[in-house]
Amino acid sequence: MSEDFLICFFDPENDQIVKRPLEDMVKILLPSQIDISFQLESLKAQAVIIRTNLIRNSLKLGGKGCEKYENVDLCKSDHCHDFYSLEELKDIWKEDFEMNIEKIEKAVKETEGDILTIEGKPIMALYHNTCGGSTENSENIIKNKVVYLRKVLCDYCIESPNWEESKEYFLEEIEKKLNIKFSKDDLFKKGEISGYIDNIVRDEENRVRKIKIGGKEFTGSEIMELLDLSSNRFYICPVSIKIVSRGSGEGLGYCQYGGNEMARRGHTYKEILDYYYTGIKVERCLLPSIKKPLMGKVILIDPGHGGEDFGYVGNNGLKEKDIVLSLSKEIKPKLERLGAKVYLTRNKDENMLLNKRTKMADSIRPDFFISFHMDFFANSNNRGCKAYYFRGDEESKKLGVKILEEIERDINIKNKGVREGDFYLLKNLNTSSLIIELGYLSNLEEEKKFSDKRFIKQFSEAIGKGILQYFEY
Repeated sequence: MSEDFLICFFDPENDQIVKRPLEDMVKILLPSQIDISFQLESLKAQAVIIRTNLIRNSLKLGGKGCEKYENVDLCKSDHCHDFYSLEELKDIWKEDFEMNIEKIEKAVKETEGDILTIEGKPIMALYHNTCGGSTENSENIIKNKVVYLRKVLCDYCIESPNWEESKEYFLEEIEKKLNIKFSKDDLFKKGEISGYIDNIVRDEENRVRKIKIGGKEFTGSEIMELLDLSSNRFYICPVSIKIVSRGSGEGLGYCQYGGNEMARRGHTYKEILDYYYTGIKVERCLLPSIKKPLMGKVILIDPGHGGEDFGYVGNNGLKEKDIVLSLSKEIKPKLERLGAKVYLTRNKDENMLLNKRTKMADSIRPDFFISFHMDFFANSNNRGCKAYYFRGDEESKKLGVKILEEIERDINIKNKGVREGDFYLLKNLNTSSLIIELGYLSNLEEEKKFSDKRFIKQFSEAIGKGILQYFEY
């Protein structure tokens, strides 16, 4: 776990941006998101949920951040997460303050670095107070089927104070809140409420001859006498409605009261989270740090061509396939030292079909697929480096800009810009992808440069700097 990974939040009340280490931020948020009297294992589960959402939302890791205030991960308000200050907690907890702080620190410490993932990515860790008997399928609430937000039966929360709640409204209140208008005439004339008041039979003068109430049949005269009415020509018009709701929240994801009962019965926080989130893993997150700024990033490098496919060949016999493989092998350990997980589509002189390269990318699911090539043109004066991205892939475009800027600055190779491309690799990949054409083998000066191992090393360093610049470390 990186101790120097910071979460940035905006405090509107004091009009300031504040930065806190990730684990400290989990401690800050925990008391405002769950009842501190809950079992320790349920507090641990909530700590993992908080950490997961912070990681998923972090701008530094490609998250959306706060949508109300720019350049921060969240804000201290109802828009994102409002939370208590230490002084407020002292006032709330009084003599239990020290004990509760120790409990929070223990819950966070014993889950340090743990997040919820699906296929290696942090999930959208939704939660609620009380499910009322079962959680909910995501598509019924957010109109999108999420594989880990599936309905599970839950009687663990039956002792929750929020298991059932009733509210009574006068019809006028409902009309106002829902912006509707009841037809009083229909209510007055018909008067039936299915299951309660049914089968009202009237004569031609609208006197009640028969009526069923609560499953029992009465005559109109019997009701007149029993309820002390002035006539058997009566109508039933409801003036209020009692609505009984079960549970608290929309039921997506983790049920806090259910999790607390599971903890009371001896389940661990990992077992609790595994029950409420379908198919997830609780994993230690790998975060960037000062020494490992690319920790957690996955990059697939593609040295173009190979084997009997030479690619372009320079006037002095230098082959494209050899240049890009040599460069790729230089870049890989550099990025790995910075914390990235790096794969090569080929690490030797072999031919690899394009569809195999795309299948490898689909299997690895990298943050970026970067393919290296050389160019060739009839006019031998053409020189410089350019990059291609697929239309709409703005992140690859940004990465290309950063890389070309560093190449031009560090090794004085002309920057020919980043442009849209319609190549097979760009069109058929399900991840952000970039094709970089390093230079022109038709240019004698550039061919000579690329035959020099020291130049290849300098080129790889410039590309590494560009990748770092993109991730803003």
